[in-house]
Amino acid sequence: MVVVSYLIAIALAFACLGLPVLLLWYFPLGGQINLLFMRLLLSAFGVVAGLTILWSLVPPKDKHEVNGVRIDLKKEKRLAKEIEAIAGALREPMPSEVYLIGDANAFVSEVDEAKGFGRRRILALGLPLLQILTIKQFRAVLAHEFAHYYAGDTRLGPWVYDARRSLIRVYENLGKNSDVLRFLRRWGIVSIIYQLLMSGLRAYWQVFMRITQAISRRQEIRSDELACHVAGSQPLIEGLESIQRCSAVLSPYWNSVVLPVAVNGFQPQLGDGFLRFMHAPQIEKATLEYLAKQESAAKTSPMDTHPPLKTRIHMAQTYNLPTPDSDGQAGETDLPMISLIDDLGALEGSLLKRYLPALAKTNLKPLEWENAGIEVYVPIWRKKAESVRPLLSTKTVADVPSLVKDPKALPDMVPNPPGKQLNWAQRDAAAMNLLFCAFAVCLLDHDWKVHSQPGALYLEHGENKVEPGEVISAIKAGKLPAQEWGSYCAERAIGDWPLASSTAEPAQDLQLSEDVP
Repeated sequence: MVVVSYLIAIALAFACLGLPVLLLWYFPLGGQINLLFMRLLLSAFGVVAGLTILWSLVPPKDKHEVNGVRIDLKKEKRLAKEIEAIAGALREPMPSEVYLIGDANAFVSEVDEAKGFGRRRILALGLPLLQILTIKQFRAVLAHEFAHYYAGDTRLGPWVYDARRSLIRVYENLGKNSDVLRFLRRWGIVSIIYQLLMSGLRAYWQVFMRITQAISRRQEIRSDELACHVAGSQPLIEGLESIQRCSAVLSPYWNSVVLPVAVNGFQPQLGDGFLRFMHAPQIEKATLEYLAKQESAAKTSPMDTHPPLKTRIHMAQTYNLPTPDSDGQAGETDLPMISLIDDLGALEGSLLKRYLPALAKTNLKPLEWENAGIEVYVPIWRKKAESVRPLLSTKTVADVPSLVKDPKALPDMVPNPPGKQLNWAQRDAAAMNLLFCAFAVCLLDHDWKVHSQPGALYLEHGENKVEPGEVISAIKAGKLPAQEWGSYCAERAIGDWPLASSTAEPAQDLQLSEDVP
């Protein structure tokens, strides 16, 4: 498929370049002016299209970079021992470089050496998986990745990838990227030839993708089979299921949990935070529902790189291979894989700055997740609540439902970001966030305490718990009617307090809940 792809592209290029020769050399130039003009247009199209295709086939310089931080296996000897064991089981050389990445994934690749002699092997390990998977589960994942080395997939993969990129460049450069061709297509005859050319490329692209993706799915099944032989069927099944659950919530974790903490100058424990996030009741429920949905979906799309999870689990169950006995103490392989990394804090710090380059030169302060509420969120709430104090100076808790339902009052207070005009939906969402902050600060100023964990953020007073954001959303959606608001507050000992404090500073010191799990 790779060879045929290049041959087809080169044949098309020479066919286009031969068009002016055919029209201008073998046919006399005499005749009607319109006919002569048409031949000149088609000749110009042939030259431009042919040269564009040939130029698109020249591979660009591709500096292979892994979006992660390199792990020094000379220092991380316990992790190196695990990787060496899997490499030895498949009689494969060790990777030249091992990286820690932030994705819920692990992958292997082979790239050319910088000086052009030989190739180097790269292994990337996802921090979320290291935290969630046990040692025996991660062994199965590692064995799956090393099986790609064993079968030669990493040597074949770059050829397929380069051919795919070449076809994409041909299509894009003939299309939206060519002003000359866009000008020539204004004439009908050129437009017809152009559409035929592009239709042919699209048809071949479909064939190419269907065949190569089918091969990719077969490679995954074969790698799963080898992983079962090396590490057992059940650990692989558990690892595949955990990867699905992790990938479903990784983006919310980075965006809603890690990012606010990092941009405010703190270095959180990334792996530990993700574990807490996954164990939050609503997150755990959502990921289990997502997993059940994935396990019930058996249909394969021709463009999928991996078989459905249901198929992979069924195949692993069919192999029914036992988990090898461990050389270590009983229960040792049930520990999280991340326990094998000694210098985790430094690696997490480097990874965070890799993902957020603006923080590269910032000295981030260590942060325990239990302190994130007071150290990060409460200052943000107070700052935002202060911005609407003039509007809320005469408002109390009793006015919250009317403020939520009012389509004008709060949204009009939301300024447009520099160089951007907010639409009504964006402005309304920002206004509800401001009201959430004002309500939260009001509770904090009346002896409520903040409870903060990744995936769980609420205020509590004695046995009463309130999530201000959920309260605002419930009122907005009509799930908490205005006529029930008084009862809701009375049941939770929330008084009709002013929404805007008389001072910008808190009325008393804030305290953390003492029973944080």
